[in-house]
Amino acid sequence: MKMKKSVFYNGVFHSMLSEADSFYAMEVTDGRISRVYPSKDSFPDSEKTNGTDLCGRHVYPCLIDGHTHMLLTVSVMAMGFSACQITPEGIFPNTVDGVGKRVREYAEKQKKNAIIAINNYILTAIDERRMPTKDELDAWGGGRAVVIYNIDGHSTSLSSKMLSMIGISPEGHDGILQGEANERAQGRIIDAVGATLGLSDIAKGVGRFHNYCAEYGINIVGALEGNGDSKNDITTKLIIHLARHFDMKVRLYLQYTDFDRIKPYAKMMKHPRVGGCGDWEMDGASGSHSAAFYTPYTDTGMTAPCYYEQDFVDKITAQFDAEGYQIASHAIGEAGIDRILCAFDKLPEKNELPYHRIEHCEFHSDEALEKLKRGRYAVMMQPGYAWIDKRYLHSYEQVLPEEIRSRIKLKSLFDAGVCVCGSSDSPVQDMDPYLQMLGMVQFYNENESVSPYTAFCSYTKNAAAALLESDDFGTLECGKIADFFTADCDFFSLPPEKVVAFRPVQTYYGGKAYKNKKGSVAELIKMLLTKPKLI
Repeated sequence: MKMKKSVFYNGVFHSMLSEADSFYAMEVTDGRISRVYPSKDSFPDSEKTNGTDLCGRHVYPCLIDGHTHMLLTVSVMAMGFSACQITPEGIFPNTVDGVGKRVREYAEKQKKNAIIAINNYILTAIDERRMPTKDELDAWGGGRAVVIYNIDGHSTSLSSKMLSMIGISPEGHDGILQGEANERAQGRIIDAVGATLGLSDIAKGVGRFHNYCAEYGINIVGALEGNGDSKNDITTKLIIHLARHFDMKVRLYLQYTDFDRIKPYAKMMKHPRVGGCGDWEMDGASGSHSAAFYTPYTDTGMTAPCYYEQDFVDKITAQFDAEGYQIASHAIGEAGIDRILCAFDKLPEKNELPYHRIEHCEFHSDEALEKLKRGRYAVMMQPGYAWIDKRYLHSYEQVLPEEIRSRIKLKSLFDAGVCVCGSSDSPVQDMDPYLQMLGMVQFYNENESVSPYTAFCSYTKNAAAALLESDDFGTLECGKIADFFTADCDFFSLPPEKVVAFRPVQTYYGGKAYKNKKGSVAELIKMLLTKPKLI
């Protein structure tokens, strides 16, 4: 069979082997980088005939968003909207009634049996400092099933109809779920949302998801899916089936602690993985007062417990580790981080490093940092949230003592050799990777800020290592898959204030230029007829 070859030249190809390392041209054969040309002089004129002239643009390896909730992201893109918007003037709307007006306007355009899924409700920016109640959602949505997610993903408001759909009696319930009660209802909520998705909705959501990733230069998403409170979890099965046919690469993390539920999916995975959020959460989030700290919250004087006892965490991590699974676990507060780190430290060491992952790992103790320095773990962070909080929300200042806020570190982790990775936690935050990188170069604690190059590493070679796939992704080198994008400027030399505005010009998967999808049913069917991939 004849090999398919293409050449790209007259670019500044940033290999990511170091900040300064670059080359002039790149040959791609059958979707992989087969040769690089270090300079214009080394590139033969004969190759220009059928090559692509990049006109001096900068070229980077595609980015990896290792922590998304893809099913919910696709669902929101298909049938929902963001409650609040962050503008240069502040958060809008910033009142409960203001959000209500937006919900009413949206609901009036929907069918009576529609489910309305709304994300990005910024509780700490709302004047009343509360989530909407069931009665308010009933009025705003005209009796429809409505769910609103707080921006931290750990508080949810549900209308009467939505409560009934997930098996909770609306009688005497205010419709607000927080803490562990919220986490243990997410599977049923997602099931309810997913059950109303028609084929056209799915096609629209999948098309928008593809276009969104390509717009940002993303080629891989870590999809953290499944919730143990859903008995059959049909929607998770649906997203897994769809993901195996996506243009970009999807890497599945199943959020069950029941080994028997995960085992059937192992053969579909490029590497067996488990965890993320859902049943693998050690605690909640600070904005919802459910992150587990040893020190009380300043506004309530109370602490939140870890969701599991140490013996149980030790048991499930040992079981999956022994079967060769990479484990990812949500932990935000210092007590939650200590709980999963304690379990990880009891496991036998692996040759491949980093191995297991801690999702968020925001408020670690000094003792935890020493354990992280051993290099056995990857840390999946979303510094864009802290950037927003410091400038607009001020929730950390409202609920956390200075002692805790001072522990928000980034540069110290990089300097210690920890595999730090950027990610979005979409749809909790927008998938925009440059917002997260802005949060790194202008970090919450300024002395912990890093350079644009270091921030970029968190989305490329570090993120590839966290997926155990450095052989294929993360840098532009011979033998690796030719997923890359072009840009008009040098990201590494950008001042911090311009990082968030950075955008690719063209994204390539396997050396082929990505073409925007229309989101049509015919397009989706054609995609589903392609050979399924490992995820």
